[in-house]
Amino acid sequence: MATFRQLKSGNWNAQVRIKGKPAQSATFLTREEAEQWAKQREASSKEHKVHTIYTVGMSYCENILRDKPSLRNARRIVESLALAFPQAIQDITPQEINAYKHERLRKVKSSTCRADLSFMSRCFRYARRELLLEGSKGEPLTNPVELIALPQPSKPSDKVVSKEELELLLKAMSPLMATITELAYETAMRRAEIVKLTPSRVHLEERIADVVDGKNGTRSVPLTLRAVELLKQVMIKPLGPKERLFNVRVNSVSVAILRARKRAGLGKDVRLHQLRHTRITNIAKKGFNNAQIMVVSGHRDTRSVARYSHLSVRDVIPLLD
Repeated sequence: MATFRQLKSGNWNAQVRIKGKPAQSATFLTREEAEQWAKQREASSKEHKVHTIYTVGMSYCENILRDKPSLRNARRIVESLALAFPQAIQDITPQEINAYKHERLRKVKSSTCRADLSFMSRCFRYARRELLLEGSKGEPLTNPVELIALPQPSKPSDKVVSKEELELLLKAMSPLMATITELAYETAMRRAEIVKLTPSRVHLEERIADVVDGKNGTRSVPLTLRAVELLKQVMIKPLGPKERLFNVRVNSVSVAILRARKRAGLGKDVRLHQLRHTRITNIAKKGFNNAQIMVVSGHRDTRSVARYSHLSVRDVIPLLD
């Protein structure tokens, strides 16, 4: 049984009591998050004779995505899929998935629908390899999503954020969020990579920051002089070697940029990811080769940086002589 209460801070506390087990408690920013956590705990505590996309998806979230930035969005996808597919996971057919795809495309962008189906496919693979689920007749569990043509991914934005736009954005933000945002612009680091920084991972004299367990693993990020200056200001405050420099939630950074963008009257294409895109683009314009760009961006595949190599004639002229 789950109970919820709002704290004086405005956060929501959830407590789950399961017979024969100690009570479990956790605090979240919203009631929605608290309810999702409680459902996940209750689902994982029971032995299900029938596995659904919900029970498998929540198990995947708990065991594979725990402590990862994608966890919150993954839970939302599970909730959406559970409404469309309440039956046993073995009974989901390719025809039903294809119908879901077409219905979903009427409501959301192709990239969102593609993400939903890709996650569903991962759930089937997880059910087969980790939960060892079988098909309805005892045969190996198949993945019906593999038979579906996924929607084409949306074309990534090539928007480059100008210095003027950055200044307007920073002026509309709190000092803390402005620092995180400018670091994203200066280093091409992702929001989770910045939020996870600790004093032990920042080496100002060497102008390097270590990213641990990032999207593409562990790497070292070169710091611009401005990035060093920003980090020095943050590290004036005494912190333990493993204490985070920025005590904020990953999603809060995106929300802060969205609100600041609206206050500053900037376009929708001024987003957090475009700050990373801008830094990588500027590096490419300086004549860095793909290997050097990958050191800054953290990409592992040269195909991922190919889009930054499509420069104009004016970008090439200064490099000729």
